[in-house]
Amino acid sequence: MLTLKQNKEFEEKLGIKSELVRVIDVPLNKLRDEILKEKGKVIVLGGDEKVNRFCVENKKIDILLSPELNSRKDSFHYRKSGLNQVLCKLAKQNDVTIGFDFSLLFNSKEKTKILGRMFFNYKLCKKYKVKMIFSSFARNKFELRNSDSMRVFKRILEKY
Repeated sequence: MLTLKQNKEFEEKLGIKSELVRVIDVPLNKLRDEILKEKGKVIVLGGDEKVNRFCVENKKIDILLSPELNSRKDSFHYRKSGLNQVLCKLAKQNDVTIGFDFSLLFNSKEKTKILGRMFFNYKLCKKYKVKMIFSSFARNKFELRNSDSMRVFKRILEKY
């Protein structure tokens, strides 16, 4: 778990409002225990197919963050984006929001692959009317972005 200190002066200069959240990033066998410990919003870092499936089936999970984080290779005709129509229907049914992590693009060495998977997930979420959240989920103060940047990021995803 990564702990950040809020820097109010820095946030005022950027014109943003941040909130400290805890993102759960544990193996599937420990995930149930971590969800029960959590008192606020439950945000789980996705990626693994089994974790993504568990999260969209569970009504206690608020946000599945970055389901596109997997090490599987994309096939020639299909992106292995971590979501599909079944998972999107389950997310809609159980009111699970899909989170798009903008800071993931900063820290990834495979930016084009991650962005392509985000495009695919955005299309699926829009088609099946799944709630989405666009945020920086910054790990340090230099990754913080204002709401205008997030709106532009969303517009870019809408174009494709």
